[in-house]
This record gives sequence, C-alpha cells and structure tokens, in this order.
Amino acid sequence: MVVDTSYYDALGVPPTATELEIKKAYRKLAITTHPDKNPGDETAHARFQAIGEAYQVLSNDELRKQYDKFGKDQAVPGGGFEDPAQFFTMIFGGEAFVDLIGEISLMKDLTTTMDITMQEMEEEELAQAAEENLNIHDDSEEVEAAAKQEAPAATAAAAPAESGHTSGTSTPRRNWGQQAIMDKSEEEARLEAAGVTAEEKELRKKEKKKGLSKEQQERLAQYEEERRKARQERVDTLVRKLIDRISVWTETDKSPAVTHAFEEKIRLEVENLKMESFGLEILHAIGQTYLQKATSFLKSQKFLGISGFFSRLKDKGTLAKETWGTISTAIDAQMTMEEMAKLEEKGGADWTDEKKAEYERKVTGKILAAAWRGSKFEIQSVLRDVCDKVLGDKSVKLDKRVERAHALVLAGTIYQKAARDPDEEGDYLAFEQLMAEAATKKSKDDKKKKNKESKASKSHASSEERPTASA
Repeated sequence: MVVDTSYYDALGVPPTATELEIKKAYRKLAITTHPDKNPGDETAHARFQAIGEAYQVLSNDELRKQYDKFGKDQAVPGGGFEDPAQFFTMIFGGEAFVDLIGEISLMKDLTTTMDITMQEMEEEELAQAAEENLNIHDDSEEVEAAAKQEAPAATAAAAPAESGHTSGTSTPRRNWGQQAIMDKSEEEARLEAAGVTAEEKELRKKEKKKGLSKEQQERLAQYEEERRKARQERVDTLVRKLIDRISVWTETDKSPAVTHAFEEKIRLEVENLKMESFGLEILHAIGQTYLQKATSFLKSQKFLGISGFFSRLKDKGTLAKETWGTISTAIDAQMTMEEMAKLEEKGGADWTDEKKAEYERKVTGKILAAAWRGSKFEIQSVLRDVCDKVLGDKSVKLDKRVERAHALVLAGTIYQKAARDPDEEGDYLAFEQLMAEAATKKSKDDKKKKNKESKASKSHASSEERPTASA
C-alpha cells in the first residue's frame, strides 16, 4: 500500500511496476512530452518536468521506498547533476554500465586539463589588474609628493637613489620597478633579480612559446600519471568482474543447458541496459570489442598464428577508423558552433528566434555526437586492454583461455545484436534524438554537397568538350 500515487500516475504505471516497466514508460513519455515536440503548448514544459521528477524518484530504490511510505516530502532527490562530469556520465549509460565499462572519464579529463591550461591566463589577468592598480596608486603618490617637496629635498633624495641606497621617505616607491619596465620586460627583470641564468631564460622563453609554463607542464604531467594509474585500476577491476561474469559458463561442463542458461542471463541483462540513455550504442560497442578480441585470439591458435595476425591487422584498422571518426565529428561540431556564432553576431532580419532555436538544437546534437564518439573510443580502448588481460594471462592454462574466448563470443554476439522491441523502436530520449537529428542533417548536407560538386564537375567537363567557334 502506497500513501501517494501521483508519481506513478505521471508515468502511467501501477505502484507494482517493475524497474524495467518504469524505465520503458519514462522513455516513451520523455519524447512525446518534450517541449520541442510540442511547440506552442505552454503546459509541455511543466508536464516534461513532472515526468522527469517522477522518474528520478521511482528509478531510485531508496527514494521509491521513502515515497511509497511517506509521500513526496520525504522523497526529495539530492542536488541533481551539477557536476558536468557526473552529468556527462549520466548521459552515456549512467551507473548501469559501470560493471561492464567502468566510469567514463572523458569529461573529467577535459575539465581538469582545461583548468590547468587556463590557470596562467587567469593569473596574467590578475597580475595586469594589480599592476594597473599599483601604477594609479603610485602616480597619485608622486603628484602629492611633488606638491609638498621643495627642489633641494628632491635633489637630496635623488643622490641615494642613484647610488643604490634607500634612505629617506622621499624616495619613490616604484623606482626600481619603473626602471625595470623601461629597460626590459617585467618578466626579464624578475628573472634577473632571482639570479636566473641566460640559458634558463632561453628555456623559459621556449616554454612560453609552447603556451604552457613549467608549472603547468608539471601539473599536466602529474595529472597524466594519476590518469594512467586510474585507468590501470579501472582495467584491473573490469578484468576481475569479466572473469567472474563468464565463469558461470567457463567453470562448468558447458553443456547445452548451461550454455542456454548463460545466454539467457545475458539477454535479461540486455533487456535492462538497452533502455538506458545511449544503452543500445554502448551495448553494440561492447559486443563489437568482445567479438573482435575473442575471434582474433581463437584464430591465432590455428594455422601457426597466421590467421590471428590478419585479425590483429583488422583490429588496428578499426581502431584507426574510430580515431578518425572521433576527430572528424569533433571538427564538425566546432565548425557548426563557429557558424552559429557568426550568424548571431551578424544578426539581421534572418536571425529570428526560430532560426536561433534551430541552430541551438543542431549544435547540441553535434556536440553530443562528438562526445559519444569520444566516449565510444574510450570504452573500446579500455575493453581492448581488458580482453587482452583476460585472454593473454600466461599464468592461466591455454585451454582455459580458449574457453574464456568462446564465452566472450557468446556474450559479444548478444550484446551486438541488442535491439529494442517494435513498440519501443523510435522512442528516443531527448539526448539520443538530438544526436540522431544532427547525424541525419549532416548526412543530407554531405549528399547535397556531393551532388553540387558532381554537377559542377560535369558542367566544367561539358564546357571543355564544347567546340569553339572558328575565327
């Protein structure tokens, strides 16, 4: 018995609904009630927020128990996804995929690297502001001093200043600083005062040209080492979990009944995971990697490893293709952002609210596409290392590693073939739909561009073949 059913009513499910039923209901409502799908409907935003709030509570076991027992007031979620890295992780699978792929670190890595590289710029701005403030203060001091001092006093004050002594209150405070700025840059004066040699100065100049200070390079190197260790821990953890996951098949007699049970267990897992944000995409990426690595290993055991050699070449080719795909998608997103910025700056009658909203959707979709390609690259890179450790552990007998490879083929096939039911097909969450629209638009634009280039080429060829008039 629940004390309040308003959240269940918002999603259109009974209080006895399973986690999967709640997830499916939210998926369908998220797209049909999204404000972008209901232009002109002033209630769309409120309805979209209502189902989001309901799902956030009912999809969390602890919050759902509190809600069922005490109602809304006792089932308030935390502060939400204020951390960009946490929000980013939520978009691509959330916690549901942690046991399979670990935590995606792309956004965290980008954010940390940006914080380090932007630090110098912030410090330079602060230093410049402080210097301007100091100049203003000193100028006013000197004006005041000049008005009060008599010529003999000024002459007397000049002598010790020139000899390098600092006696008397009439000595200008920034005498040395002013001279340094006049004779050389502030940076050179500071280095000279610190006793830095000419060679060290030259080295620092080179570092400046690279755009990073020595401190920034050291911090980046330190973070890179931390990232390397974190990645290694992630791989080691996933290795243990994968071995445990497939052991329900590898540590048995592997009879047809056991094999069927193993496959059914994976299919049940897929039923839940495919409903997550970008769930299908992640499952397909996992399945592709498992199959590539497992089949490559199995082939390497035949024909003196020749077949395995060609499989490894194919694996490297796939990696190169994924790398280029990631880069090109990021470039496409950047170009679209620059295009929007130029149009917005230009303004005019053509830059309407509708046009702005259209570009915002396009930019968001392309950023998501670039983020997904980067995340997919990270996922598959990590899983390649995981599979290599699972299959290449020489402390384990070869027969057992062959069994592990067969288990990966069974699991990978199911992951790669994951699909939503016909009634679920086309029901995208907002993020997935934005990316799908951006991909469709890019495909159409590319086709138009090719057709235009083809027509231009034919027109040019035809003009060259046309005979010229005789004189």
